[in-house]
Amino acid sequence: MRLFRKRSEGNTFWAWLAANTARIKSHDKRDFQRIGDEISKAFRSAYPDLVWEISPSDSQPWLFCVSADGNRELFPAVSRAVDAAPDLPGWKVQAFRSRGSLNGVIDMGGHKLGYENVWCSVDVHSGGVGVTLYIEGLSPATDEALKGVALILLDDAVGEYDAVMKIAQLNRGPLPANPVRRTDFFPLAELPQYLDGINHE
Repeated sequence: MRLFRKRSEGNTFWAWLAANTARIKSHDKRDFQRIGDEISKAFRSAYPDLVWEISPSDSQPWLFCVSADGNRELFPAVSRAVDAAPDLPGWKVQAFRSRGSLNGVIDMGGHKLGYENVWCSVDVHSGGVGVTLYIEGLSPATDEALKGVALILLDDAVGEYDAVMKIAQLNRGPLPANPVRRTDFFPLAELPQYLDGINHE
């Protein structure tokens, strides 16, 4: 008796991605919305609760990132999706959004922040690390806009996995004038290195 293993939807998506790699990579970048919609449709059929990102490259394999969009309960699903991916020529498949550069500046709705404009304090406890972001220019009038910009900087600095798995509490406050660095109070750009030294499951 011959046994056949039914292909999972995930395998179907990765097969689709492999079959469409050349078309995706040769697509006019000015019209990426249309091909992006195709990728989203194929991806959602396999992984309806997850999200994807593509990072093109001129010389290296393109990065295909599978993300839980910060939802800790979906982290196992991300790992399963990436484990299901075969070796795909021209692609590097990665779980979770990675860390970005630490020299970016975010301008959102006329509110601009860079890493030099946000400091943080840290408090380690059994459940993880409590982090308070101290944001330059924060006030009741600017709170809604600046907290969003600061959160983008935080996620880009530490990456999706550490943002969820190591940071247990997150608060914010205004950055004092002339802040002085301490072991538990430092610029946001130093938080990734700090978290790397924290062993927390």
